[in-house]
Amino acid sequence: MRMKNIVGQAARSANFWNRPYELEDIWEAIDNGSHILLCAPRRVGKTSIMYKIVDAPKTNYIPIYIDTESADSEAEFWSKVFNALMEEDFIASLKTKTKNFWDKIKSIKIASITMDGVEFGDGKMLDHKQAFHRLIKDLDHDQKLIIMIDEFAQTIENIIKYEEPKNAISLLKAHRELRQDQKFSQKVTFIYAGSIGLESVVSKIDAIKHINDLNNIKVPPLTTPEAEKFTTELFKSAEIKINQADIDYLLNTIHWLIPFYIQLITQEIKKIYRREQKLDQTVIDQAIHNALDNRNHFESWQSKLKTALGKNEYLFSKEVLNAISNQKETNFLDIMNIASKHNLDGNEAKDCLHSLIYDGYINNNDNNKTYQFNSPILRMWWNKNVAN
Repeated sequence: MRMKNIVGQAARSANFWNRPYELEDIWEAIDNGSHILLCAPRRVGKTSIMYKIVDAPKTNYIPIYIDTESADSEAEFWSKVFNALMEEDFIASLKTKTKNFWDKIKSIKIASITMDGVEFGDGKMLDHKQAFHRLIKDLDHDQKLIIMIDEFAQTIENIIKYEEPKNAISLLKAHRELRQDQKFSQKVTFIYAGSIGLESVVSKIDAIKHINDLNNIKVPPLTTPEAEKFTTELFKSAEIKINQADIDYLLNTIHWLIPFYIQLITQEIKKIYRREQKLDQTVIDQAIHNALDNRNHFESWQSKLKTALGKNEYLFSKEVLNAISNQKETNFLDIMNIASKHNLDGNEAKDCLHSLIYDGYINNNDNNKTYQFNSPILRMWWNKNVAN
């Protein structure tokens, strides 16, 4: 079965481009009893990796994927988690994997989930942590749940914004206490992931100590050899012949070799090729130009900043990105001058820069005092649609 070109969505089954090293790192950490923070900017492929764990788990592991991005309260977060664990399809999948747990969990009813805890059908009210224990206590001794929580950092940020910091700290503390419970950790592994940095979010509320036990595993861009193989496979699937020189040109132009950009430009090349039946560097350039007109694939880069940052932090970050998009790079001194315009002190400006780096906008890899966009394509889009 040929791999389909899935742009902007999680790829599964035959459409998933294998990330063997990252998967080995994750499984090794799980086997060692660690709880994991999966670190990478958006569009790098974290969600696809988590779905791969769901679709192809190791023996005696039971993975479940939960997206909590829309949760903006503690109660709503726990509701999403408990509902996922009680969901009919998940419970049905347990029957062949862990009979004792299936027998137990299919008979449990949840009446309500509130800020105070979980009320079960038998009238028993437990706090969220105790309720979690009640659900998993009958899990077979040789089985382990892997609970993958996507967009956890966004959830924490939502709670800070729509409730208050103490509620976010309460949720972080509850999770740390669960992870520190030896009996619980023998039965459950948490994997947290998201498109914004959890460290930068929790540092704003002085809560970094509540996540410092997590094993950080990074999902990097593809290496050049990996990207070449990936590109070759995409073009084979599209039934388009591409020579090595054009692959080199395409990848050098994309520069930041994450699957999303390779898939996006390949999709645009296919549209041109369908009409013109040719592929050369001018077609690649035209495909990139065409991709920039698709706001759906890029608008989130600006909207995420609007929702994640306060007014001054947003205006500062936007002006920094505007400057870099115009000049291709901007030095630290100029950035500090921008910060003073927006009434930010040095630490506040550095926190914003750290977020922009973690979230995949910029880097200072070549010189720690000079910043540039990770992706020339995002730089071009930002310059065209935001800066000018």
